[in-house]
Order: sequence, then structure tokens, then C-alpha cells
Amino acid sequence: MKHLTDGAAMSGIPLKSGYTYEDYRGFPDDLRCEIVDGAIYDMTPASSTKHQRVTGQIYHLIRKHLSPSDACRVYISPTDVILANDQIVQPDVLVVCEGGKVRETGIFGAPDVVFEVLSPATEIKDRGRKLEIYELFGVREYYLVHLDLEFVERYVLSGGAYGRPQIFREEQTFTIDSIGFEIAAGELFAD
Repeated sequence: MKHLTDGAAMSGIPLKSGYTYEDYRGFPDDLRCEIVDGAIYDMTPASSTKHQRVTGQIYHLIRKHLSPSDACRVYISPTDVILANDQIVQPDVLVVCEGGKVRETGIFGAPDVVFEVLSPATEIKDRGRKLEIYELFGVREYYLVHLDLEFVERYVLSGGAYGRPQIFREEQTFTIDSIGFEIAAGELFAD
């Protein structure tokens, strides 16, 4: 994921500092990006097939666990999450348990659960600034999924801060507390 500067002008977006949600809504439909701290970040190139498979598997497992009567809903990227006027992100997979946050144009407020499937292009941002943003805005559970080494890193919000992450490999199980779903880490990587 790279910071868009000159590329923004080439995409028909006027260059300025401090982009907002209003600006974002006017961007071309074919531009996949996030706004973090008012700056545009390009979401291209397309993810690897393994990234897509694992992202789909996480979505599928959670969706299968949730019943139609559950208050919680699972979404997959690209789904806009508007945390603030200058903080618009598109997590790989997210769970929202408060229906009032869900609108046709996106999720307005912090999801309860976020999964980011790491790639070389996104890892620094996902474990750096996005972790800070999710913590600040109150995402209860944040999961980083490592494709190459096939393990899951779990952060849980407690007292307004994420503590040390828990690491889960292969048969080790973890529970997505917000939805009461226990799963073995290896299931995320199954073909």
C-alpha cells in the first residue's frame, strides 16, 4: 500500500492536504484507496490469490457461525469503514454487532472485530498506524493474519488499549469473543 501523491492528480483527484470523507465519496469508482490521517493510500495492486483465498475463508467461517437472528454481521473488503471524517479504511474482514452503524454506503463507527490479512505491501501499515487507529476508535478485537508463516496475531482492547498480542498457530484455537466463536488458526489457511 503506497501513499498517493502525484498519482492522485493523474487519477483526477485534486492534490491537497487533509482529504475527508466528502472528498472520498467524490473519487472515481475504480480507485481503491483508504484515507488515513487525511492522506490517500492506494490499495493496489490486487492481492495475491492466497490472500484472497484466506480472506474468503475467514469471511465464510464467520458467516457460517452467525445465525440470521444474530445482531452481528460480517463484511468483506471492499467495505468502507468511516471512523472519522479523515479516517476511512477498508479492512479485509470485519464484524459489526451494532446495526445502527451499518448504512448502504458503509460502516459508520468502529467495527467490533477486524481481520487484516498481511501482505508485504500492507504489513507495516497494518501493524503500525492502522493498529493505532483501531485502538483509538475502539475496535474490540484486531487480528493480523500472516500468510507466509500461517499464524494469527490477536489484539484485544482492554481499558482503551491493546495489550501484548496473542499468537496462534495450526491447531491452537482462539475465540472471537464478540461473537463467541472458537476456531483453530489452521482453519483460516485450509484449502
